[in-house]
Amino acid sequence: MPLTAHPDRPRVFLSFAGDDRPKAVLLAEQLRARGVDSFVDALGIKLGEDYVLAINRALDESDYYVLLWSRHCDDRPFVDAEWTAAFCRELAGRRAFLFVVRLDDRVPPTLLSTRRYLDAEDDWAVVADQLTAAWKADSSVAATVLPVPVPSAVDGGGPSISLHVRNRALSVAHVLDVPAEATGEELHVLVRTALALPDEETRFGGAVGLRFFYQLKSGDDHIPDEPLARVGITDGATIDIEVRMESFGPDGSFARSTFRRGEATAATPAMVRTLVRSALGHLFPSPPRSRRPRLTPPTGSAG
Repeated sequence: MPLTAHPDRPRVFLSFAGDDRPKAVLLAEQLRARGVDSFVDALGIKLGEDYVLAINRALDESDYYVLLWSRHCDDRPFVDAEWTAAFCRELAGRRAFLFVVRLDDRVPPTLLSTRRYLDAEDDWAVVADQLTAAWKADSSVAATVLPVPVPSAVDGGGPSISLHVRNRALSVAHVLDVPAEATGEELHVLVRTALALPDEETRFGGAVGLRFFYQLKSGDDHIPDEPLARVGITDGATIDIEVRMESFGPDGSFARSTFRRGEATAATPAMVRTLVRSALGHLFPSPPRSRRPRLTPPTGSAG
């Protein structure tokens, strides 16, 4: 089944090295005060219960997974086993599940480079506020929320804001950190890069294919090339990305269209399905396992 967070009282799996257990307990207390139940290994396993099975069950039943990463995690097989299992579950469930809290300056593993992470400075109330705010924001987007495919490059010299970049046609959103002082055009470049959005996708040696064009919108308005704060885009905002496409073949270009499920294009439906899946498949949320995905021919804009 696809991952779906419990709407009223989320369950969180806290993963950590044994030396960091006191910090995990402090975070669990702060999360509990905010209506979030946490699994903290020794505290959540009954006397005589099989440790591995208990960990596996707790991970399966959790809505989110938080890795407390520090130098103590080096060469800890159980920590590695837990976060890799959580990583695989996120890939299978296709929604943001794995979060990282750094306890020191130790860099997380490369596979976690696209995860959202927080830097803890022993203020566990702030960390708990940030985590619960992120989970609340994810649940309010009305779309599957995924990590960005490519790490967002935010200039460390200035403040940043976190945005949900949503595509309504795909019912998917990605969380992207961008410089707070970015302009609309800079945001456009960051979104294109972080979501690995192609200019075109071709088949048969380039004889047929689709060209893609992207627009960012805030509400019903296109985002102008002005500072984001000036046009009301601040931390936690949701923006929409609209994808338009143009099919072309050996005899030249066909009419442009907007990508929406269920509409036909000048290209054959099978061709469009193949090209769209190849170009944008990395952004698609997974459907329930009980049925195979069926991409109906679009006309051009994923908005």
